[in-house]
Amino acid sequence: MTIEQALRDERLGNLPLSDPACVKPGTSLRETLRLMRQESAGCVLVCDGERLVGIFTERDVLDKLIGRGVSESEPVDRFMTRDPACLGPSASLGEAVRLMTEGGYRHIPLLDDRGRRAGLIAARDIVNYVAEHFPAEVVNLPPRLDQVFKTAEGA
Repeated sequence: MTIEQALRDERLGNLPLSDPACVKPGTSLRETLRLMRQESAGCVLVCDGERLVGIFTERDVLDKLIGRGVSESEPVDRFMTRDPACLGPSASLGEAVRLMTEGGYRHIPLLDDRGRRAGLIAARDIVNYVAEHFPAEVVNLPPRLDQVFKTAEGA
């Protein structure tokens, strides 16, 4: 299988994705940030039961919190991204890459057919998949994207 075939044919629901960190609406920033640190998570999903209401990411911390005098007792709802772009488990790896590239996202929630939380795909998951399934291609990549080697050993 080629990388192109994998991007087209591999379904997100078949990938070994970890369960996303989740908080309820109204959870304090303090508790949300503690969970992100504890789980080494780049984001948390904000869910009302199984229903996704938003996503709170490291970028939200940088763009909306740092240097703004925001109290850690504030609810995460005030700073999360509401109704984030989502995909389903039947979406292809290529669809995830396209959505991440076009939207500038690093994390995309997965929702099942009934709109319930079904997982999370992160850019890191995609990199890990490519490195695991196409190690020769990854090892032979030049250090810079504009750099081309004449032989694989020239790296």
